[in-house]
Parts: sequence; structure tokens; C-alpha cells
Amino acid sequence: MDTDKKLELIRRKTRRRYVFSLMTLAVYFTFVLNWTDAGAGLGDFLGDTKISGSLVLFAGLIILMIVFELIFLALNSRGDEQ
Repeated sequence: MDTDKKLELIRRKTRRRYVFSLMTLAVYFTFVLNWTDAGAGLGDFLGDTKISGSLVLFAGLIILMIVFELIFLALNSRGDEQ
């Protein structure tokens, strides 16, 4: 692989990492809904349980970020072969 192709591969991977980082950051900031009027319902308990909407949101964000990372890793490993 010549230098230009290596440089383009590095640039592509860097752009991809920035996109995934921005997506993760945007999703992470949805947790701010807990302190706004738009997310006022998140403080309520779900049914008769002691689980609040905030806890469900937090768990969902963690799972979503793990899925983002798995997608990134799959795309990143596929990009090495090209």
C-alpha cells in the first residue's frame, strides 16, 4: 500500500471516529432531559416499582453507546480490508 492510500485510510478512520464520538456525545446529552421541563415525567416511578424513568433512560443510554461502539468496531475492521 502506498503512502497516499495509507493517508486516506487514516483520514477515513479519523472522520468515522469523529462522527461516532459526536453521535455518542449527542446521545449522552439527552440525559440533561432529567433537569428540564421536557423530561419532567422521567422523575416519576414506573408503576408500583422503585424504578424511575431516569434510571431507564440511563440504562438505555449505556446500551445504546455500547451498540454504537460495536457498530464502529465492525465498520473499522471492515475498513482495514479495503
